[in-house]
Amino acid sequence: MASYSALSDQQLTALLKDGDELAYTEIYTRYWPVLFRHSRKMLYDEDQAMDVVQDIFTSLWFNHVALELNTSLAAYLYTSVRNRTVNVINKSKLQVVYMESLQEYISKGAYVTDETVRYNELASEIEAEIAKLPPKMREIFELRRTAGLSYKQIALHLGISDETVKTQVSRALKTLRTKFGTLFILPFL
Repeated sequence: MASYSALSDQQLTALLKDGDELAYTEIYTRYWPVLFRHSRKMLYDEDQAMDVVQDIFTSLWFNHVALELNTSLAAYLYTSVRNRTVNVINKSKLQVVYMESLQEYISKGAYVTDETVRYNELASEIEAEIAKLPPKMREIFELRRTAGLSYKQIALHLGISDETVKTQVSRALKTLRTKFGTLFILPFL
């Protein structure tokens, strides 16, 4: 038989379908370099391009019995490489998007966690200082803060004047602001 390099793509394809390893080797030798360059131009990465082309040829060999070409062998191989390369590019893009998303989550998560920890620490410190207030002042302050009662309602509840309630709340706030400075702002008072 003539040298395999002299055979046409159609002849090589027919021999490949019959399991001819030399026909496969000729197809590989004939098309590997151009398919590699084609993939490398799209990927800008030699290792990935080699993997793509190797996958195409591996698939070609393992599926040679069922190989049905509706086009030329060259067109089939180029299309296969292009499609596989596009899949690699899309997968890479998804990985980049995922990594960016993960990095954003980590960044925001750390920020939220830090803020939460600081908030909880400050809240604990404020609660500790409120607990140190004199009993009557603390009671008035808590009725205002937690129950949301007005000065008049607190005064009626405790049987004291509105002015006493205002004075006690004002003193409690002054004590807390002295301890916490501008961090201590109670918008509900």
